[in-house]
Amino acid sequence: MLWLRLIVIFTFVSLSSAQTTPGPQLVDALKAEGNFGIFVDLLQASGYLDKLNASTHFTVFAPTDAAFGKLPAGTVDSLKADANKLADVIGYHVILNSAFNLNNNQDKVLTSANNHSIRINTYSVVHTQTAEGVNITKKNVRVLHGILHEINGVLSPPAGNIIELGSSRSDISTFESLVAQANLTTFFTICFLYLKPEATHFTVFAPTDAAFGKLPAGTVDSLKADANKLADVIGYHVILNSAFNLNNNQDKVLTSANNHSIRINTYSVVH
Repeated sequence: MLWLRLIVIFTFVSLSSAQTTPGPQLVDALKAEGNFGIFVDLLQASGYLDKLNASTHFTVFAPTDAAFGKLPAGTVDSLKADANKLADVIGYHVILNSAFNLNNNQDKVLTSANNHSIRINTYSVVHTQTAEGVNITKKNVRVLHGILHEINGVLSPPAGNIIELGSSRSDISTFESLVAQANLTTFFTICFLYLKPEATHFTVFAPTDAAFGKLPAGTVDSLKADANKLADVIGYHVILNSAFNLNNNQDKVLTSANNHSIRINTYSVVH
């Protein structure tokens, strides 16, 4: 009987020790995976590694080397040459909290280390999960004091609100001017216009200048002269929700800010 008790106690202690064994250091885990060489270099150069090593809870969305390979030539070198830009980009991939088990999350918003939003979405039809529209290809790798998620793209810090983005895009200047004319200078004013202050997620379908050029002459001026009609048209291009990754959708119906239906279809053309 004594021998049996000793075995039970020994087994319990052994299992407990296994369960509390800490994971590897973040950099060691990244290097062990073998496909994060560029991210490791940038992480070390950004100054965030020291913050993570001193943290008790963190999450890292780590782009693979292949993900960096999708960026325009010279992007990585330009990041290394600009300390502020590097810190902003790497900080956007870091959460100073634990984000484990992201399954079945829809529009879950996490806050990055530099106070940007990272939106998590799950798409059951195509069996994928995304962070800001970028596929999460490997999840929940445990490291010391943190969690590592592999992603197949590099997250880009937000360029600003609709007006700021429009100002940087010369091809949607007409839409920008109409949004400004309707006094919708931020996404949040759209909420208040349609009496939906609870909405905090947005999708905008922004027609290009070329698209407006296809309308009958005088249409844009007539919209500017009619506040109600302008608000109705702009509201039809806005969804008070996030619609990431519209690929492979067939007859998916979204509801616009002013309660009209927007039908999404995918057409594959065989050449």
